[in-house]
Amino acid sequence: MRNIQPRQHRGFSLVEVMVGLAIGMATVVIMLQMLSNSDTMKRTASGGNDAQMTGTLALYTLERDIRASGYGISAYNILGCKLTFKTTSGASVTVPLAPTTINAPGDTVPPGDDNTDTLLVVYGNSDGSSEGDALITTSTSGSYQVATGSTFHKDDVVIAQATVRPPEPCTVTSDVVNSIDEATSTLNVTPGVSGLALGSVIYNIGPAPVIHAYAVRKGNLTMCDYTANDCSDATAAAAADPAVWVPIAGNIVSLRAQYGRDTTAPPAPMVGVVDTYDQTTPATPADPLNGTPHCAWARALSVRMAVVARSGAYDKDGPTTAAPSWSGSTAAPSASPKNPTALTFDLSADANWQNYRYKTLETTVPLRNAIWQGGQPTYQGGQGC
Repeated sequence: MRNIQPRQHRGFSLVEVMVGLAIGMATVVIMLQMLSNSDTMKRTASGGNDAQMTGTLALYTLERDIRASGYGISAYNILGCKLTFKTTSGASVTVPLAPTTINAPGDTVPPGDDNTDTLLVVYGNSDGSSEGDALITTSTSGSYQVATGSTFHKDDVVIAQATVRPPEPCTVTSDVVNSIDEATSTLNVTPGVSGLALGSVIYNIGPAPVIHAYAVRKGNLTMCDYTANDCSDATAAAAADPAVWVPIAGNIVSLRAQYGRDTTAPPAPMVGVVDTYDQTTPATPADPLNGTPHCAWARALSVRMAVVARSGAYDKDGPTTAAPSWSGSTAAPSASPKNPTALTFDLSADANWQNYRYKTLETTVPLRNAIWQGGQPTYQGGQGC
């Protein structure tokens, strides 16, 4: 009888299995760590790209509007006046007739988020002369007979002003052209100002003048159209009501702006060169001739501004150790007061501000529709600003 040997048993020992499991677990841990690092880097890069894009969009929108500001309202007799008009919603509102106003009074543009600035941009869209058209007869209620009626069109918004600017503060109202009698160059308007003497001027700011208020509200750059809404409504502003304050760009944490002004002392004429950047709103200086509001605004040659955009991803490592900065962050020496005061970004209203990444974008926009005014003769004796 044959001796049958038992079959040899083949397989892994317990030690081999444990070693294999350990190697497999280490491999999985390494792969997960690599995936986590890759995802973190991706989120960091995409967050920075998102901040770059939203900041660029915000700055481009502001720059485009400011570059057009002042068109149609640059005539001396109305520049710097306050315009009272009715919005399409029926509210009666008053805004300054100035190209771009930084931090208009709170009853005109309510403040935005803490440590941010607001902007009010005004311009017309008429195809006529910004110097207006003269009355050839004394005005009556609802009727203006002008020299060249062909430069006006139905639904144009017009401003009537006497030849000599009234005492300060100067306030004007707007009228709407209902129809035009081409044979007599008579504008039929609503409501109209009666009793304006021969030679008074009718300024045409077009059928769709632009009055935009900008503010950072609840971390978004928002815009309010003053021709449609009462942007001075503090309740809507505090709630950042999107029906009134329309979001333009998200994750915008700061907006800062300064006037670039020619500070040549009146009565010396302006030289058209920026001497200083500040937030001093052009107003009536003491000089009785060239210190009028229109000259103060004519000497505001540009707007320098910066926006700060934030990444959307929270970073527990706290990558930001210092607040962003821009050209206006540091005051210049007193011997060269180009930037007399420091205007910094303060993000401390958010306790976790250091756990985000930021992009700062800035530009300087020339107020091209106001710069040329310095050479114009004024209504007060033929001298320019």
